[in-house]
Amino acid sequence: MKIRYLKFRINYFLKNWKLCLHLLLRTKRFGVNNEWWSSFDSIFGWPIWKIIRGILLIRPIIDNYKSMKFRARIGFINLETLKKLGWDK
Repeated sequence: MKIRYLKFRINYFLKNWKLCLHLLLRTKRFGVNNEWWSSFDSIFGWPIWKIIRGILLIRPIIDNYKSMKFRARIGFINLETLKKLGWDK
């Protein structure tokens, strides 16, 4: 049963990798609206130096991951998908 959920998680993140990358690294344009390049900047986007600092320090990326899970729990992802991702707890 865990293998099936692991496969679902992998497939989910492969399908939505651009959006996940945008939410984890807080890019300004890449991944906004799950498109390659958007014509407008994200209001939450970081400048490149903050993205590099976030990658080096790791903690900001962990905080962004927690924020991504929180947004998923408050209604951005349906309940069935949330349970399969293991974020319903």
